[in-house]
Amino acid sequence: MKNPYKRTDIFRCKYHAHAKFDYKVSVYHVLRVKKCYPQGCLSFQWKCELLQKGKSCVKGYNYVGKNCFGCRYYYDEKINLHPELQISEEAYLGFLDELEDFEDWLESIQGKFINFWGTIRSVKPKITKTIDNDKSSVHLDGYILHFEEGYLDTTHWADHCYALIFAEQQERYTFAPGDDVEFRCRAELDRGRLILRRLRDVEFRSKSQTESWSNSTALVARIAAVPFDTQPERCLHCDKGVLVDVLDKTNSHWERRRELYCLDAIQDPTLCSRNIETIEDELEEECP
Repeated sequence: MKNPYKRTDIFRCKYHAHAKFDYKVSVYHVLRVKKCYPQGCLSFQWKCELLQKGKSCVKGYNYVGKNCFGCRYYYDEKINLHPELQISEEAYLGFLDELEDFEDWLESIQGKFINFWGTIRSVKPKITKTIDNDKSSVHLDGYILHFEEGYLDTTHWADHCYALIFAEQQERYTFAPGDDVEFRCRAELDRGRLILRRLRDVEFRSKSQTESWSNSTALVARIAAVPFDTQPERCLHCDKGVLVDVLDKTNSHWERRRELYCLDAIQDPTLCSRNIETIEDELEEECP
């Protein structure tokens, strides 16, 4: 079984915020968050007449926010967009049947402790960031175990899933990439991702002896981490690339999003030695 919610080959949306994803949007975002297919969605983009003309704000702000409401130079722009279907109507109807089967299966395991077995692909610090006006704070909120596949009871989950653990659990078990591990947990969907929580009865079928994170090294990396404007595929799969859950309180409606950070503090992904090594390996594989 695979996760139909995370498919990005079904819809495409020209909204400016999706540019960094090449305008590819997940099924979960379109059908469950925005619920904007096929009718489309309506949004408003905040604008300032002065900033649009390159002039300075009379109140000294350099961006449009909730404090701008009521200002004579403030206005909002109505944006009406429709996601574009990237497959045929017939194929889309078949996909909806697949999605319904998935949701039925997910409902059947909700709230229950189930067995999971898999091999850890990576271990990454779980970092959260809160933005409030001009201040921001970054916290270590445990760790994320990434599995490329696994077994949920007797169901083969042939897709990515993530186990959330406390910092104390990482100190106790020292989970590392390559570990073959089995545990009981509760599975649920979180913004389209399959998440495994409340791990118990942890048993290792084998330990890889690979070096992994400790709380001290994670706290240092949290401070040095650098955000990217885009989300390169190689960085997403890199052990030092983490998606940070961001809570932005600067607008009237709090916004939640994910930003990609590099724990190695690399400013430019194209200059990263890890990426260069990966590219060289790919070129070697392509050589006759």
